[in-house]
Amino acid sequence: MKNRVLTGVFLAFSLVLSACTGGGNVPSEQSQTNEPAPSGEQAGSGQDQAAAKTELIVAAEQEPVGFDPHKVPAASSARIYALVYDTLTKLDENLNLIPHLAEKWETSDDGKTITVTLAGGVKFHNGKDLTAEDVKYSFERILNPDTGSVAKSYFASLESVEVKDPATVVFHLKHPDAAFMANTSSATTAIVPVGAGDLTTETAGSGPYMLEKYESGQYVLMRKNPNYFKPELGKFETIKFQIMKDEAERLAAIRAGKVDISSVSADSATLLKKSQGVEVKSYQSLEYSYLGINVKKKPFDDPRVRQAISYAVDRNQIVQTVWKGEAELTGPIAPAAKGWAVDPARYDSYTPNLEKAKALLAEAGYPNGFETQIDTAATYPDMIETAQVIQQQLLGIGINAKINQLEWGNYIDVWKSKDMTLMVGRNTSGVDADRSMRFFFHSEGSANVWNYANPAYDELVEKALVTVDENERRKLYEQAQIMLVTEEVPNLFLASPKNFYAVRDNIDFSPSAAGESFALVRASVK
Repeated sequence: MKNRVLTGVFLAFSLVLSACTGGGNVPSEQSQTNEPAPSGEQAGSGQDQAAAKTELIVAAEQEPVGFDPHKVPAASSARIYALVYDTLTKLDENLNLIPHLAEKWETSDDGKTITVTLAGGVKFHNGKDLTAEDVKYSFERILNPDTGSVAKSYFASLESVEVKDPATVVFHLKHPDAAFMANTSSATTAIVPVGAGDLTTETAGSGPYMLEKYESGQYVLMRKNPNYFKPELGKFETIKFQIMKDEAERLAAIRAGKVDISSVSADSATLLKKSQGVEVKSYQSLEYSYLGINVKKKPFDDPRVRQAISYAVDRNQIVQTVWKGEAELTGPIAPAAKGWAVDPARYDSYTPNLEKAKALLAEAGYPNGFETQIDTAATYPDMIETAQVIQQQLLGIGINAKINQLEWGNYIDVWKSKDMTLMVGRNTSGVDADRSMRFFFHSEGSANVWNYANPAYDELVEKALVTVDENERRKLYEQAQIMLVTEEVPNLFLASPKNFYAVRDNIDFSPSAAGESFALVRASVK
């Protein structure tokens, strides 16, 4: 049987924000205070403490919005289902692609056939063996337009899936696809069992943890899968995500030892460095903040208006004000994706130039500016603050922008609608440039909600996808990045922040850009 969520009703989102993460504190008026359960036995030390503590408690700053990995890529949900489901591949802490359900794979000489051998001994939580039939079903479910999968455009090259035998699946491609296996590392490409029904309120995974209970507004409880095919992963019997929307509440809980792990803002990380019993850990993320622009709406259908905004925005001020200096300037590919990202120093518009911005607006027919609206999420302070900084900066060229703070569910709905005007948000670059460039900005990209369509751009990223020579791929993606930033400007790419975690000093937890779930299944008591 599938694991049915015991309590809580979800909205069935077909597409949600592709990568909104939960960093930063959340305004107290949006929070509801819940007293967390004690974090296991905090007393004692050494082997006694390790033996006594079987539950890891993680402070969660946002509610999950559904558990279907093919439909709901919001970070608040992905952190849960990434533990429930497995993918063919994973990324390690150094962002190397490593085998997971796919024990090995071979690509044909013409690049159009990928033969995957599955790991043995993998079972779903209901005891059913995971086989090639489930892999075939999962990919066909992702590609089915009725599913509304955000991962669909990852596999636009896929022509058919063949089951050779229970342990072997063959992907037949329309053309070579250099990013195909890298894209299978995304949690949104999880393998689900044949015939899986509504996964929004149920789970049917094979991952290291099973969803045991969800109490809306309070917690999500996960229990270790005793039959996991990698028994060395998952050191705790249970992981509880304690929902605590207010950062002040999370800080108090981590200091008191009521939770073991919590993501925190840069400001809070500084405060916690002097707290007894707490360690602060950080890493350069693959995330970036952006100002999204609906290129179909006037006056933003004119690229000169979008270019003007880019010249008016001081990204360095956003780095210093919003992220307290704990971020790097970024383009469409975050700087942590080394080898793919163009150095932002090459972008002329990253040096603010109000005179040039005004001239561009005048050329476009708006010498006196105009009024507009910036949508942002009320539950993410960094997004609010980013919107406020941009609002002030745009006044310098006569653009008066009203800020519209949206409750999380409404924000997701507006993002999905493709009917926003301007929107502040955050995305996550993939380990392969294809995610950053095709997934978000190709005319048929699953997460292109900006109505951006340019045949010349599409041609570049399509050519990069089928190019096997890595140096040639880099050149193509470099051209595409420069086109997005300097000419087309469907987004303003702002800052790629460091992510911070506060961790109790009795917990061994090493977060990295590989993702929270990668670190959680390896966490242990010291």
